[in-house]
Amino acid sequence: MAYIMKNNLNRRDVLKALSACGALTSTALSNLSFGAQDSDQGCLVVVFLRGGADSLQMAAPVDNPDYIAARTANLRILDSGETPGLLLPKAFSPKEDCRLHASAAPLFDLFQSGHADLLHACGLSFATRSHFESQDLLDSAINAPLNSLSSYPVSGNAPGASTPVQPLSNSAKVLSDTPGWLTPFVKKIKATPQEITTLNTTATLSRSLKGLSSTLGVSGDIRGSLNLPGDSLGRQVLEALYPLSSGAENAKTDSTLLMGRATLNQFASLESRMPKVDGRFLSYSPPKDVKYNFENHEWLQATQAVAQLIRLDIGLRVATVDLGGWDTHEYQGGRLNNLIKQWSTNLRALFDDLQAANKNITFLVVSEFGRRVRANNSNGTDHGHAGILWCLDSRMRKLLPQTIWPGLATEQLDQGLDLASTVDVKLVLNSVAQQTLNS
Repeated sequence: MAYIMKNNLNRRDVLKALSACGALTSTALSNLSFGAQDSDQGCLVVVFLRGGADSLQMAAPVDNPDYIAARTANLRILDSGETPGLLLPKAFSPKEDCRLHASAAPLFDLFQSGHADLLHACGLSFATRSHFESQDLLDSAINAPLNSLSSYPVSGNAPGASTPVQPLSNSAKVLSDTPGWLTPFVKKIKATPQEITTLNTTATLSRSLKGLSSTLGVSGDIRGSLNLPGDSLGRQVLEALYPLSSGAENAKTDSTLLMGRATLNQFASLESRMPKVDGRFLSYSPPKDVKYNFENHEWLQATQAVAQLIRLDIGLRVATVDLGGWDTHEYQGGRLNNLIKQWSTNLRALFDDLQAANKNITFLVVSEFGRRVRANNSNGTDHGHAGILWCLDSRMRKLLPQTIWPGLATEQLDQGLDLASTVDVKLVLNSVAQQTLNS
C-alpha cells in the first residue's frame, strides 16, 4: 500500500465522501510528483536493523582471546573450518585478525573495492538497554543525554542547523516533540514543487522523518498503490472534491484543495511512468545480473521499492527502510546466520541495481544498540551498548571515521559487560547526511 503523511487534513466532508465510496483508507492517495533527478545529487538510504543487532557476530577480531573465552563457537566468527569469516582488507582493531561474518559474503568485495566501510564500537552517548528508548533517541534529532543536560537544541546538532535551546523540564515530552534526525537535512534540500524527496517503506511514518509536511510511504508492492479504492467511482469522487479548475476565492490558499489537486495529478504521473502490459502494471523486474533474496518478503519488497522509485527519477533523496528480527536472546547462531544472509544479499542487490542505473547512492545501516560480549545461558546474547555503523557508497568516498577499538577485556568493557562506545554514532550519522544531502 502507499500513503501520504500530511498536516492539517481534517475536513469532515472529505472523510465522509471517501468513506461512502470505500476510499477512506487513503492507501492510494500518494503525494507522488516527479522531476528529473540531477545526476550529481545523491540519495541516502538509511537501513535500521530493529532489535539490537549483535555486532560481534557480524564483524569481530576473531583471534582475540577475550572474544574466544566469552562465546561458544556458534556465536563467534571463526578463522577456520567450513565457514570461516572473511578477512577485512583493513582491520578495525590493530594487530588483530578482523573478519566479516561468512553470511555477509555478498558485501565482501565492496570492502575490497572501497565501496564499503564500517565503524565499530560506536553508539549512543546516552546509552539505554530499552529498545523503545534507544530507537526513539537514535531516530530523533536529539544529540544529548536527556538525564544529564539542562538544555539541548530542539532539532539536534545537525551541521548548519540553527535552533533555539529549550529547557529539559519534561524529558518524555521533549523527545516526543522532537523532529526526526533526518528532518533538518531534508528541509535544506532544494527541490521543485513537482519533486518528492523522501520515501518511507514501513507501515507507519518513520520516526526519523518526523516533522516533515509530507513524505511518500510505500508498504508492500508499489502496484497496489495505483489502484484507487472504489476504482472509477473513487476517482470521480476525488475529482469532484478537488476540481482541477475552480473559481473559488480560496482555491489558491486552501491547503486541502491544493493537496487534493496535486495528489490526482501526481497519481496520474506515476501511472504514466510505471511499465504496463495490456493495461496492467508489471511487478518490478531488476536487471538480470542483480539477484535479490526472496526469503523475507517484506525486506524484498522494501528494497525493490527503493530501487524502483529511484529509477523512476522522481527526485528522491532520502529513503528509510527497516529490517527486524535482531533481538536474539536465545538460539542466536542459526537465526543470525539467516538474517545476515538476507540483509547482505538484498543490500548488495539494491546497491548493484542502482549502480546499473548510474545512480549516486549512499547506504547507512544502523541498529539501536549492540549486544553483550558474553553469551547468556540460552545460547544467545542480551542487550548491550556499542555496535556497528555500516556505510556503502557508490562513489567510494571515505565517509566514516576510523574505529577507535576499546578492547574486549573485562576492564575495557562498559560496566564490565558491553563493548564500549568510543564514538557518538549520532554525530557520525549527521556528518554523513551532511556530506550526502547538503554538501
